Amino acid sequence: MMQLFESAARYSERFPLSGPAAFIAEIATEDIAGDVITAKGVRPDFVEILTVHSAKGRQWDLVAVAGLQEGTWPNLKTRSSLLGAERLVERQRNPDIPRDQLDVIAASGLMQDEERLFHVALTRAKHSLFITAVQRDDEEPSHFFETIEVMVNKTDLDEPVLTDVPRPITAPALVAELRANLHGDNAVEAAALLKTMSTEGIYLADPDNWIGSVPLSTDQPVIESDKEVVVSPSGAESFVECGVKWFLQNNGGTDGDSTAQVLGSAIHAFAAKMVQEPGTTKEDLVANLKSSWKLIDPESGWVSASHLENAVTMLGKFAEYHAKTTRTVVDAEMRFDVSLGRARIRGSIDRLEVEADGSLFIIDFKTGGSPISTKDAKENLQLASYQVGIAEGGFTQGTISAGAELVYLGTDAAGATLRKQDHIDIDATKVKLNQIAEGMGAATFFATINKRCKGCPVRKSCPVQSDGRSVIS
Repeated sequence: MMQLFESAARYSERFPLSGPAAFIAEIATEDIAGDVITAKGVRPDFVEILTVHSAKGRQWDLVAVAGLQEGTWPNLKTRSSLLGAERLVERQRNPDIPRDQLDVIAASGLMQDEERLFHVALTRAKHSLFITAVQRDDEEPSHFFETIEVMVNKTDLDEPVLTDVPRPITAPALVAELRANLHGDNAVEAAALLKTMSTEGIYLADPDNWIGSVPLSTDQPVIESDKEVVVSPSGAESFVECGVKWFLQNNGGTDGDSTAQVLGSAIHAFAAKMVQEPGTTKEDLVANLKSSWKLIDPESGWVSASHLENAVTMLGKFAEYHAKTTRTVVDAEMRFDVSLGRARIRGSIDRLEVEADGSLFIIDFKTGGSPISTKDAKENLQLASYQVGIAEGGFTQGTISAGAELVYLGTDAAGATLRKQDHIDIDATKVKLNQIAEGMGAATFFATINKRCKGCPVRKSCPVQSDGRSVIS
């Protein structure tokens, strides 16, 4: 049954708009085994084209392993994500560790699985093994090439043979070759062919669509240099992480809120309700959550029920955290607005508390399941921006900050997971925020590869990612 779900997951990745009927039809008409759930026919004296899984337990005189490319071998993309099959195994082995560490262990296990699968592919050959890969601008051979001798336990393998091959017969390749000839002896002929292709509707052949062939629409900064730049605390953190991501998301580059985002907003609203309406109990919050659940997640079935169960758990963690706090809670969902020069810091905090000495402490609730490290929390710009807001008079309750804290409600831990930031260097942070404001108002934004690239919502528009390569091609 798990293999059936895995096959369905692979099909949905290839054809995201297809339904169950199309998947069943695909399985029913397969001639080449795509998985162990597909019948295998025996056809002697023929070349067999098989997946590695289908080749297990069998051998041939000659085996060709084609396409040993980085990103394909190994393929570290998480599979079975809907049912979390890989997490079930790791959870059984490691019942007491948090979810984020479980993901790391699962990823490590995935690499080991890929290595075992590669070993299976190499050891299917009785006499001859032929391995191919492509080296070009956007592809490179897998690092598994370096382990082949160890995998097959041989040291006398033939040296790799590098063969130059002509460009493939595709529109992008032909356009690239013709463009390369525009400054050579065949320039007139190349230009004529490009014009013909453009006339026939081939987008890449039109010079107006070539990067650098026409001037920029504008080289002016996004915000004039003599005007303030509004910087939100979360935006400051996002901009430092990746300027392109921040710019695209701030200018309509993402879809509407996901169920997880709507749920996060709802949890924040319920957390504020317990502060602003004294006497509200955990049971009241859970009842309100259940009665409004269809507004948060309109779907039905076990997935939605699982989301609701997680939401109830988060409310329970919040209620426990609220009951244990030793500081005086002032209010929730409080807005502030302070000017630092070029930067105008504007945002809202989830909760403001007061220490016994009168200093202010800010709480920021997170519903995600992967808390940042303790070290990263000490340098977190979102929390630092809140502390600057206190120091600059953004709150009437005082100007002395005792620190700030991230409170994670969505982890696997029994209670809330805390990440504290002590009192910061206010002046140094103000300088940094003004530098960020200068960058936000500039004319150029830089893409930066970082640990969150994998789940980036604007990845397909990012020029440093293979998914977004068409942006500059």
